[in-house]
Amino acid sequence: MRPTAEAGGLLIYSEALMKNIFSALLALTLLPGALMAQSIESLRSNAENMNVNVSALKRAAAADKTEIRFKAEPSTATVKNPFEGLAKAIAAIIKLIFAPNGDIEISSPVAAVPQVEGTLEDDATEETYNEGSSYKELQPSEYQPDGQRAFQAFLHPDAQEMTGAVDSSARGAGVPEDLKRKAMEYFNANSSKISNKRYVGIVDFAAHSSKARFFILDLQTGSARAIHVAHGRGSDPDGDGYATKFSNVANSKASSLGFYLTGALYSGNHGKSMRLHGLSATNSNVLSRAVVVHESAYVKEAAMTQGRSFGCLAVAQSEIRSVLSSLNGGALIYAGLSGSEF
Repeated sequence: MRPTAEAGGLLIYSEALMKNIFSALLALTLLPGALMAQSIESLRSNAENMNVNVSALKRAAAADKTEIRFKAEPSTATVKNPFEGLAKAIAAIIKLIFAPNGDIEISSPVAAVPQVEGTLEDDATEETYNEGSSYKELQPSEYQPDGQRAFQAFLHPDAQEMTGAVDSSARGAGVPEDLKRKAMEYFNANSSKISNKRYVGIVDFAAHSSKARFFILDLQTGSARAIHVAHGRGSDPDGDGYATKFSNVANSKASSLGFYLTGALYSGNHGKSMRLHGLSATNSNVLSRAVVVHESAYVKEAAMTQGRSFGCLAVAQSEIRSVLSSLNGGALIYAGLSGSEF
């Protein structure tokens, strides 16, 4: 029996209908994956400009004290329900933005602790900050390097250009490309708030403290300089030289991730120092916590496990003049973790 024209038309129509249904189902399946592929960093920065009523979300986040954990390495877990994974990602972002502590914890690095020449002692004193109190202001002669030639030698020891090589193991090494990209995206989007447009600081807290991981970028020449910097005792509770915990809470003695703006130069308990203002939800309390850039005897320009601070970006006494001279006056500093979302 031959099919009639009407039957054939119905068959063609049915096939077309099935194709449309299949395409719609495929789109719904792929949509959550595309949404999840958006960078958490981008969502968090965009949230600063959200013009919505978030009071209910803040109250919900404040009631939930659950600690947030983030893995630095990619997850290999299989998500059975794509919508469930999307919901978890959104919940994590909301907690990160609105939680009162903004705590972040990453897994310990897989790599073994590198060979070091020794271990330095930790900071023994903590500085406090009292709003409205006067502090001895540093004069230019106290922080500017001794001569322009010495300053240029600090910034450009080998006249090395930033090639994008991800290697923070040596002085003058290239800045991790992902951290440089995030810092420059923020710099360009917020240039009106940044007074010092010549230099940008980048800290890679994913590197061991024995590595030169505090990079100072000269945006005019494109060169970079890497020096050693301490992280907080609360970020490295086992003292192995790796920072794995970060906090925005007073008395946590932990380092904070995020974007900073440099502030006043002064002479404090740790000598030559520079205030920091937190620009991110993860470091908004650094001013009141007295987390600053300062010189220290427990940081050396050597392949040693550096001493731990109380959260401050402590640098060697031999480097403090050049650091303050280049980054003072409202410069951007970004503290992140190379190879991760932060």
